[in-house]
Amino acid sequence: MAKKTLDKDAALARATKAAAVRTSEQPKKTTTAGRHSIGRITSVPLSQIMLDRYQPRPIVPVQDGLRENFFAGKADWRKTANQWLALAKTESAIENQVNGLLEMGKSIEELNQIEPATGAWTEPKHGVYKLLLSTGERRFWSLALSSASNNQGEPQLAVQDIGLDELSLARQIVENESAKPLSAIGKARAIAGLILEHIGDLPPELDRNSPNPPTDYEYYRAVLDIEALIGSKYKPRGMWEEIGETMGMERQYMMYHTYLLKLPEELQHLADQYELSERALREIMSLPEPKWTKMISLAGKDNLSVPEIKRLGRSAVKKKTKTDSPAIKAASRLKAFWKISKEISAAKDIEQVATELALGMEKKEILAGADVLEKLAQKLRLRAQ
Repeated sequence: MAKKTLDKDAALARATKAAAVRTSEQPKKTTTAGRHSIGRITSVPLSQIMLDRYQPRPIVPVQDGLRENFFAGKADWRKTANQWLALAKTESAIENQVNGLLEMGKSIEELNQIEPATGAWTEPKHGVYKLLLSTGERRFWSLALSSASNNQGEPQLAVQDIGLDELSLARQIVENESAKPLSAIGKARAIAGLILEHIGDLPPELDRNSPNPPTDYEYYRAVLDIEALIGSKYKPRGMWEEIGETMGMERQYMMYHTYLLKLPEELQHLADQYELSERALREIMSLPEPKWTKMISLAGKDNLSVPEIKRLGRSAVKKKTKTDSPAIKAASRLKAFWKISKEISAAKDIEQVATELALGMEKKEILAGADVLEKLAQKLRLRAQ
């Protein structure tokens, strides 16, 4: 346990070193109406919290437009939570996810929240301050779902205030990993996000602060075509080493994870909800794409191992032996005859072919075969014309 804490502290220190230095050189901000000074833990109503759509762990489901409507501001936390609960009644993966979040919400209510979420207060709009959540989205939704399921009032989330200049994807990854390890999909998104941060100068369609920002699905998938982003198929020197230090992963393993971003958006969420491993998903993605949905569902529901996925996958793609019609078989054998017939020129050779062909056949069979060959010759001449 001590080693894990030290590893987390070391990783967090590396991820936020520059921001921490800047913060230590500045005086603590004074309390402003509607907010608290940096470092203080306070309880914030859910309606006053903004979630980061681009955080690596994709929590809100995409089904029925839940994710899109919430982040577009078309649905608040309560409406989203109610729809989420209804969706859980029809889909097992979401039911498991919701049950886990409800259990977390129950623990927070009964035992109090031990470790606070983190976030930074943004500049006020129309005199209202909003807190941009850096870590703790699962805790946010656990309270939202608990409140909606019990028809209670608006809950509050315990949040430690950090400076806006301390917000970073690297810090988010380290703190999220310490609370609950990211799934393979979460790691794929984290790696993609770090790649995009490393590149820096992104095209306008990937500008997260534009009036029409990309969805998180579009944003992370952009790394699949690195040449379109930087004009070269080779990633910047030193990039993998820098990202590997944050992720604690080897280059090849990180590349395996980014490959998972080829999955359609709904399948990424399904794989994340079932917490399928990278190796399991890689095995599934080796199958024809129409098989992906069924295999991800099977692997998740039945908790299949990689060898079991491989075995089922092979049986799923095994083609039935196709039985050719007699006409196709005859045409195939005649084509083989034609290839050899180029070597037959003398009349005596034709005579020998006829003799060998008729050998062992009765007169009736020979005449029937000759009739078929004559009709075939007529049809071939018509096709030649």
